[in-house]
This record gives sequence, C-alpha cells and structure tokens, in this order.
Amino acid sequence: MNLLRAIAAVLVGILLAYLLPRLLEQVLVQSIAGRNLYTAGDYFAARNTAGPIAARLILTFFLGVMAGHTAARVAREDAVRTVGAAAAALSLMMIWDFTGGEFAWGTPVWLRVALVALSGPAMMLGAMARVSAAALQPPKS
Repeated sequence: MNLLRAIAAVLVGILLAYLLPRLLEQVLVQSIAGRNLYTAGDYFAARNTAGPIAARLILTFFLGVMAGHTAARVAREDAVRTVGAAAAALSLMMIWDFTGGEFAWGTPVWLRVALVALSGPAMMLGAMARVSAAALQPPKS
C-alpha cells in the first residue's frame, strides 16, 4: 500500500507543478492579449513581456510549494523523499521540454533556467512545510 501511495504522490506532485502553471499562464497571456492567440509566435510575443514572465515565475514558485505540500500529504510516510523523487522527475521533464520540446524556441534561455531551478526547490519547501506541520499535530488515538 505504501508503494501505491508513493506512486500516487509522485504523479500528483508532477501534475500539479507541471500542468497548473502552464494552464494559468495560458489564461493570463490570452487575457492580457485581449484576443485569441492562434500561432505560437503570437503567444510568445504576448507572453515574453515583463508582466507575464514575472507572473509565471511567481506562479511556478507558489504552485510548486502547493504541489509539494499536496504530494507529501498523499504520501504520508517518507514524504520528503517521495516529493524529492517527484521534484527530480519534474526537473528532468522540464529540461527535456526546454531543450528538445517543440516550443522551447519561444522561451528565453534565462527563463528556462529559472523555471527549472525554481520548481524542484519549491516542491521540496512544500513537502518540508507539510512534514513540519504534521509533526506539530498531536498523535491520533
């Protein structure tokens, strides 16, 4: 049963930290553009301005913390190590996406490095917060 919880925690952490920032970024960029963006060039032209880039960095951090906390809650036991596996897998996925992905060309190199460097530690921070909060609670009888 612990193995299934660990696998579920890793998958939950990756899905929350990878997909949710992308989805919210897309909504933000389209709302800033004020129109539908049909081509990747239009999307990146609207996204690669100061506001959306700053928002993406902030979203990546806070949603990474939330993903790490949620994954640690799912894992229950050995939460930090389980979230560490999720953070490592997420970092590898992002490196692959930003180097070999179809749309890597539209993201500035410094932003790629910042997103990869920010995601994993943010997840670990969320996991450590969850473990610390769980240690403060009285044991269940």
